[in-house]
Amino acid sequence: MTARNLPPSAFAPVMATGIVSQGLAAVGARRLSDALLAVAVVLYSGLLAGLMWRVARYPREVATDLRDPARLFGFFTFVAGSDVLAVRLAPGPARAAATALPVLAVPVAVLLLGCAAFMAHRLGAGGMVRRADGVWFLCVVGLQSAVLAVAALAPGRARPAEALGWAAGVLLYAAVATVVACRLARFGIRPRELSPPYWITMGACAISLLAGARLVHQGLDTPQLQAPIRVVLLALWGWATCLLPPLLAAGIWRHLLHRVPLRYEPTWWTIVFPTGMYAMSTTALGEAEGIHRLVLLGHLAVWVALGVWSLVAAGLVGAHCHRTAAANSSQKLGQET
Repeated sequence: MTARNLPPSAFAPVMATGIVSQGLAAVGARRLSDALLAVAVVLYSGLLAGLMWRVARYPREVATDLRDPARLFGFFTFVAGSDVLAVRLAPGPARAAATALPVLAVPVAVLLLGCAAFMAHRLGAGGMVRRADGVWFLCVVGLQSAVLAVAALAPGRARPAEALGWAAGVLLYAAVATVVACRLARFGIRPRELSPPYWITMGACAISLLAGARLVHQGLDTPQLQAPIRVVLLALWGWATCLLPPLLAAGIWRHLLHRVPLRYEPTWWTIVFPTGMYAMSTTALGEAEGIHRLVLLGHLAVWVALGVWSLVAAGLVGAHCHRTAAANSSQKLGQET
């Protein structure tokens, strides 16, 4: 893959690896957590260099992507990947690097949200409904990840800007969910279209829960807001949990009933991130509410997320080896002829 062909959603593996690393750190698996952190940092460094080169060398292609509803939201993986790494690095010796990551990510998030708003105005309600899919929830992930990064890097009492960012993320989730639901109800969906990015529906809900729980822990819940915020957090967890069965059933419907080939594709990373985020948000809610069973469920889900990460990583390595072998075979055949 060249920098010119770097897809907007290229940072999805960084998001996935970073959140699983956070989860492993939370359950005390420090060595595994550090190993995945190293993988995430290496991935991020290489992809950041590629993205910067693409922006500088091929600005027209980037501008075209920013106008394309099918590609625009993929850029939010850069925002989320940067912020997830910042949260993971914040407590350690690399705090200076962690502080620099949101400085890169937040302006990009503002730019992308502006592009999304312009796109919505250009398409109109009908055009949005026709084109909406699970990738659109990445805008929510990007916004809430910025709230988490700021909260991690500036611990203490939650500031109004963070609270407003979190509330805006929750409202944005509701808006995107409405548009996607209208698309599904009006146009339906074919098996090949029901791709892994629909898992971001759950991941965006889970990260909204985690951001809210972290802000509550930092003193967001004034006496007047305590009950409403608690209701919102419990509703978010309930919705994220209710989404799990239909998402799993959709995979069965797609691959077993309609026989869509089950092979590695980069979008599989969009299953890893929601799984890891569900684990982290469930643990945070259990700690905030004093529900020990939720904490245990969150810790168990961390190991599930690690298993999913391992399967997807193995698929990536296998696909790379297959492409390399095919290229070598083709080259050898060309030399013989």
